[in-house]
Formats: sequence, C-alpha cells, structure tokens
Amino acid sequence: MRKLLCAAAATLIGAASLFSFAGCGKGNGKIRVSIGMWPDSSLKQDIAMFEQWEKQFEEQYPQYDIVGDKYDYSADTIAAKATAKQLPTVFQTYFTEPQKLIERKWIADITDEITELGWLDNMDADMREAVSKDGRCYGVPRDGYGMGMFLNLAMLYDVGVIEKNEDGSYKLHDEGGEPLYPTTFDEVREVSELIVESYENTYGLVVLSANMNGGWQFSNMAWNFGCEALQVEAGGKVTANLNDPAAVKALEWIQEMANNGLIYPDASLSYSDWYAKIGSGNVAMAFCGSDALMLPVTNFNFNKDDIAFVPMPTGDGVSRRSLYGGTPYVFAGNATKEQIKGALLFLKYMGRSPETDEISVNAIELGHKTAQAKAMPIIQTIKPWVNEDYLAKTQELEERYINVNTYYYQDFFDTIEEFKRAEEPYYCQDMYKLLDNALQNVISNPGLANCKSLLDTANSQFQTNYLNKL
Repeated sequence: MRKLLCAAAATLIGAASLFSFAGCGKGNGKIRVSIGMWPDSSLKQDIAMFEQWEKQFEEQYPQYDIVGDKYDYSADTIAAKATAKQLPTVFQTYFTEPQKLIERKWIADITDEITELGWLDNMDADMREAVSKDGRCYGVPRDGYGMGMFLNLAMLYDVGVIEKNEDGSYKLHDEGGEPLYPTTFDEVREVSELIVESYENTYGLVVLSANMNGGWQFSNMAWNFGCEALQVEAGGKVTANLNDPAAVKALEWIQEMANNGLIYPDASLSYSDWYAKIGSGNVAMAFCGSDALMLPVTNFNFNKDDIAFVPMPTGDGVSRRSLYGGTPYVFAGNATKEQIKGALLFLKYMGRSPETDEISVNAIELGHKTAQAKAMPIIQTIKPWVNEDYLAKTQELEERYINVNTYYYQDFFDTIEEFKRAEEPYYCQDMYKLLDNALQNVISNPGLANCKSLLDTANSQFQTNYLNKL
C-alpha cells in the first residue's frame, strides 16, 4: 500500500507479431495509452527510467502514443474518476479492491490478451485469484508484500537489546539462535520503554490510524492476539467480528502504549508517516510491508545498514501471521482492446512480466542500477510470477545486486510462506476506515477510551452498512 515504484525493466523484441493492431487514439492517428504509474515530477531518476521505456516502446510500436498520467489510487476518488471516464488506461490498486472494481465494471476483462501473451498460467496463484472473477482475469500482479516489523538497529543496540559481532555487524540472535529482537507485543512494549528512557522526544513505535492504514495494520495485530477472523462466513452469511475479544486485547495494548507515552502521540498518521518518523529518528520500530523498506532511505537518508525487517510479533504467544497483499495493475473499464494490448506490452518494458529474454534481463539490471544510484536497499522480494526461468533469473540478478546484510532480513523471508495470510475478503478498505476511527479515539484519549465499546460500534456499523449488502 502507498508505495513507490522502484524496479526492474523489461522489453520484448519482436513482440509486435503477438497482436494485430487497429483503431486510433489521438488526432495524430496513434493509439493513446495513458500510464497511471508515472512517477512524480520530483523523482528525476525514476522519470528518466520511464522516459527511456517510453522511447524504446514507441520505437518498437510506432502505432502507440505513451502518455504519463500519474494516478494514486484512492477508494474515495475511484468512483468519480471511473464515472467520468478519466481513469488512466492502466493504473495500480490494492489486492483488496479488484472484486469491487469488477462488480462495478470500472476495470476491464483482460483474459484473452494475457492468455495470448502466455502470462495467465505463470501468475502466482494467490495473486491471480485476487484479480479474477468467474474464471476471468482483470489484472496483472506487480509484486507482493508481507507485513513485518522495521527495526532501527542502531537504536536497539544503543539500549542493549541487540549486540554486535567482532566485525561491527549487528547480532540479532543469542548463542542458541533465539532472537534478541522483540518477538512478542509484550517485548515490543519493553523495548519501547528502554527507547523512551534513553532518548529525548523519541518513541518506541509508530502506530498508524488514518487513511485506512491504521485499520490495515490493526487487522494483523488482532490476528496475532488470537482473533481467527474479523469476518466470519457461516451458513451463507458473513458476520462482522471486529469486536472479537482478541481484537479488543490488541486495541487495549495500543491504549496501554499510548497511556505510557510509548507510541508517537499523533492520531492522524498514515502510511507516509511511518517512514517519516523512522527516518527522522523519532521512533525505533514500525509495522510496514516488505516492499516499502526503501522509503526511509530514499526520503530521509536513513542508513540502510541500520535496517532489519523481522516477522510480526505475537500477542498471545501462539498466533503468528503476516498480512499478505500486494499491488496489481488494472485497466480502465472503458479502455479499448487496442489500448489494453498496448498497456500490457508496455508493462514488459517496465519489467513487470514473466519474460526473460536478453533485453528483459538488461532492463531488469537497469532497474537495479537505478535503485543503486538512489542508495536504495536492494533485498529479496516476493515474486508475482512462478515460471521457473523467471524465478531463476530474477533471483540471480537480485543476488548480484543485493546491497544489504541479508541476515537482517532472513527470519522474515524464512517464515513468510508459513505466516502469510490474505486480507479479509469483503469491503476491506471500508472495514479499515471504521477501525481507523476506533484507533483515533484510543490514541487521542487513551485515558478515557473504552476499547470494547469502540469496537462494538465499528462492528455494528460494518455489519449494517456493508456486510448486510452481500
């Protein structure tokens, strides 16, 4: 969620034969394809990379006109954009959204096009399911992420939580191999106490509560306190379970942290704020997605060698889950077949396909080199494609360009397949918004808030206003 595109590039030489093209776009007679993932004008290196892809693509496919049309998906704005037919040809969303977009006919069925390209059967099965309905496919996965805990290793070392090896690298495990970093929410609280005692105007953890990011993180916390599901399906009915006793315990933990001054005292923080607080040295720990670890580095010059990313903590000593999601590319419902074909081919030039031809490999390397130039941490990633040649080649390139101590990430990637869990299935962003409200009340008034009552209210509203519509 809310993350910068930094990645690989790929091209497909001779791919023009895949499709026969027809139709027109702008007055110049070319087919106009608007790219909603175009970088912000301030990101000069990213802009240069996109412009290079554009140049290469239009040389290979002169019938197309590629147009940058930056669009940051929002559940609050999508209806107006779709109704006015102002959506870019291709844009990014979240894996919680395609089913709603499909139902409302805001995105296009691309099954025939990606079948002809040979991509359909190469998708990660979970990601493919998220963008499919009734056997038809409506999107292409960009990447996946798992939620985990970001650690400022320098701070944790300063307060004695972790140690150092003789070579100066951080030591995250004891002699028996047990983690020195916090693995339970109780330990997160204890480390936060050490941070607050040792630093001025610094907090142990940042907790989000706005723009649906708070509810997103809180759902993972509730699972890890023992909540089996925030939405329960039985007998053909879906019932809200936001006030599950384990969810109440999770919210009470946040309340305790706020009461004791251990979390950053702001009830309006969204995803951009976690890396701002980390990058500015205001907090030591944060929950985030594995695809966003570069953000404190690229935005605040955080030392990439002081980053560790570890599994989410457990609240009940047993439950360990990592919310598993990602970013799909979807296509405007009013886009023509020719525009969709062009947009899919352009994704190849962005390195977002399962192709592994020579030009693709060179382009993926360009993505890594651009990341290096921005001093970004290059780490292992969760792959959207499963064909063996793609996995082998991307792993080979990652190993060549990885510029961090992989030991600091090993526990997360060793357990993600075991711990991963998809987001709740229905009206997920709306559910997150209601949970945001509860979080905001607790963080604003930790001494007065009634966690059970707040979640009772959210649960009733979610059932009445959303789940009863199913």
